[in-house]
Amino acid sequence: MNVFTTDLALVITRLALLLGLGWFLARQGWVVAASRQSLMRLVIWVFFPAMIFDRVCGNPLINSGTTALLYLGVGFGMIVTGILVGRLVAQALALPGDVCRRTFAFASGTNNFGYLGIPITAALFDRDVVGVLLVHNVGVEAAVWTVGISVLSGKPGLAGLRNFLQPMPVALFLALALNFAGLGAAAPTQFVQGCCHAVGECAIPVGTILTGIYLHEALRGFRLFAEPRLTLGIAAVRWLIMPASLLLVAGAVITDPSLRKVMLVQAAMPAGMFTFLIVEMFGGQVQVSLRYAVVTMLACPVVTTVWLYVGARFLGIAA
Repeated sequence: MNVFTTDLALVITRLALLLGLGWFLARQGWVVAASRQSLMRLVIWVFFPAMIFDRVCGNPLINSGTTALLYLGVGFGMIVTGILVGRLVAQALALPGDVCRRTFAFASGTNNFGYLGIPITAALFDRDVVGVLLVHNVGVEAAVWTVGISVLSGKPGLAGLRNFLQPMPVALFLALALNFAGLGAAAPTQFVQGCCHAVGECAIPVGTILTGIYLHEALRGFRLFAEPRLTLGIAAVRWLIMPASLLLVAGAVITDPSLRKVMLVQAAMPAGMFTFLIVEMFGGQVQVSLRYAVVTMLACPVVTTVWLYVGARFLGIAA
């Protein structure tokens, strides 16, 4: 598989431009702070659920409960593994304070599984593989809001189970139920899926612009070349340990070809852009998670491309 393609370059360039547009809108005051929450609700409660339903419903790669559980379980395990690795690296580097270490562990586990992972997967593979990724990502969300929040806050994470009643998981479970009932190709389902397709196309661009809007405020006072020990830990986890671990598991354990493609892309991802918002919400150190996001995103054009190239050859993946 050739990863040095115009499509991949365009995906990364488009992401950077949309982030820059969001930052510019916030800088000019064209999007005020009071409107950000409304935009966030629109993205999370409308656009992303519509995209999930469109990509999962009728997907022939998700035709059994066992298959769906495999995709969910791999997504969950990826996050938990990243958090454990981050915790060990934080202790090895003697990062100062328990809050700093917990934040580092949380940021280590939460990669950019959606905003960048979805368009890169779509650029390299067909839309059915994107559907597999979306099911995988619900397992990711489950881990983030249970194990991740438990580690970040130092409190039990079972309260995060209520997030399964949010629109995104509901859209996924509804689409899976229709698949398993054999109704994915029914005319009413196809009509709803067409409507969801039109709405869901807004999810990635609007969500990325919104991230840029939030970054405008979060980057004030940020110094890129400060805290070299923390930056070393970021590089070790996200650029070496996690990519190598995911590819080894995919090569040695996973036989599902679509899931192997998903794991290839996930191994190459930088840290999640929204992580610092969750960290702020649950009392972590925002500057730690912000540094994680910024450092890995700046290196993304090189690091992501290299790991996609190496991983595709290691796993023997063709487009």
